[in-house]
Amino acid sequence: LTRAGVSCDVSFRRARRKSRGDAGPGIETMIMLCVRAKMSMATTSSTTVARASSTPGARALGSPRTSSRWTRSMVVYASGANGAPTMAESESFVLANDGHRNEGIPATPGVYAIYNEKGALQYVGLSRKVNSSVKVHAFELPQYCYSVRCLSLPDASKADLQTAWKTWMMEYVAEAGSLPPGNTPDNKLFSERRTRPSKACVRLTDGKTPDMPAEELSKAIQNCIEKHKIVAFIKGTREEPDCGFSHRMVNVLNELCVDYDTVNVLDDYYNPNLIFVIKDFSEWPTIPQLYFEGELLGGHDIVNSMHETGELGKTLGAQ
Repeated sequence: LTRAGVSCDVSFRRARRKSRGDAGPGIETMIMLCVRAKMSMATTSSTTVARASSTPGARALGSPRTSSRWTRSMVVYASGANGAPTMAESESFVLANDGHRNEGIPATPGVYAIYNEKGALQYVGLSRKVNSSVKVHAFELPQYCYSVRCLSLPDASKADLQTAWKTWMMEYVAEAGSLPPGNTPDNKLFSERRTRPSKACVRLTDGKTPDMPAEELSKAIQNCIEKHKIVAFIKGTREEPDCGFSHRMVNVLNELCVDYDTVNVLDDYYNPNLIFVIKDFSEWPTIPQLYFEGELLGGHDIVNSMHETGELGKTLGAQ
């Protein structure tokens, strides 16, 4: 019992020393050393239980007293690292059904934790703008993003953010004995962002006719789809789509490496009432909409289905 406890504490202290004075490099070493120490205790426990059980009054290695001692050490470090609320104490927000728009998700620097529908932690991240990062995760990985816990740190430096991130990571490691799935070295789902080529949205007007009649705007739409070979009418911009369906359509077009244009149906200054007029124009009830050579190909579901079968790439002339 003593040897195991000392071994774990020494590993923890050694790892903590490596991380002092450096909010960046060292955290992976610190976490992995602690994980290995806990795993080592568990392994030693299984080989010692038989001996302990044959000795009157002996306590088996890895008993509740030993486990709680390790967990207490970890939680003391985690909660005391910077005085910030722990992950479990932070408010949770559901991301399903456009929950990423919840105003409680901060637009400030901070840390966040993503959970799946079963309540299992998937990823712990830090960001200069938490709500933007959470939105991208929810759009790109909806199957893993059911809810999020956030901690706003509006005046935090880079070192402060990394320290808060360490705190939440250590809190999870203390309980689970492993890294969150999305934070493991071989899992890049959350850490790698898809590159979106920059290109300005097409504007249907000069912005000087806010009360443009629907008939005039319909003519502008017709001119647009005739002038541009491939054009997607989406919510938001290609760099920052404003709904999951638009986000995925942009990703599909980017994957095909085709030259395309976008029109932001939410831009009421240059495209007044477009979100309503485009639906009457196309006789299609949803946004986004993809046009090719002046003809409507379809909305998100049809475009996605065509992409999965390879038909979309052939139609658009993708290489």
